[in-house]
Amino acid sequence: MPSVLVAGGNNGPLAVESVTSPAVFTAPVTANAEITALGGVSTQALAAGYLGQSVSPDLLSATAVVLTTAYGYLTRVTVPVSGLTTYLDVIFTAYGSPTGAIWGLYTGSGVNPVAWTAESHTSVTANGLTSVPWVTPVNLAAGTYYVYQCYTGTTPSMPGVTAVSTGSVGATVMNPNCSLSATVPALNAASLSSGAPTTIGSTTQLTWGTSWALSASKVWYGIR
Repeated sequence: MPSVLVAGGNNGPLAVESVTSPAVFTAPVTANAEITALGGVSTQALAAGYLGQSVSPDLLSATAVVLTTAYGYLTRVTVPVSGLTTYLDVIFTAYGSPTGAIWGLYTGSGVNPVAWTAESHTSVTANGLTSVPWVTPVNLAAGTYYVYQCYTGTTPSMPGVTAVSTGSVGATVMNPNCSLSATVPALNAASLSSGAPTTIGSTTQLTWGTSWALSASKVWYGIR
């Protein structure tokens, strides 16, 4: 005979009671709903039609992240559910009249991109949100991805979050237990000061290593 835990009277200790009849459900029960209810972890995509966002919008700093022009930037994005992505959404608080702009989507170090944009600086014409199309839409599996960006403009800035601290500690706060020199490198946000690829194709690989540096700032991207 099955049994369940129930709360005792007046907030007393838990007690075990037998269940003598089967449970009756008044609506369909899905595995996703049970996972969410029991574990507190949603299996659904984030709001606003995105498969994933690098930073939740309600956590963005009041002060935008000022980018160093022509640097390469890597930003981790978690995609909780599978789905088709056609665009990468970016927001600039100061778009800086760019002369170069590319983005790519990777699953890790030393691998080909799963999606990439054409050279797209003419698409960014004002401050605010720009939807940049991938060269080819792609179905993403649920998992962890990394957005690569190389943007050339005049003091560009984007919304994001920054771990404010002294010296390199901020980069450690933003990248806890991460290492670019490990056998399997790990990062939350990183930058490349020299030799950053300015074009991306189907075989453009990025190898994370000591030439990269962990970053104290992480900018917002939306994959949809």
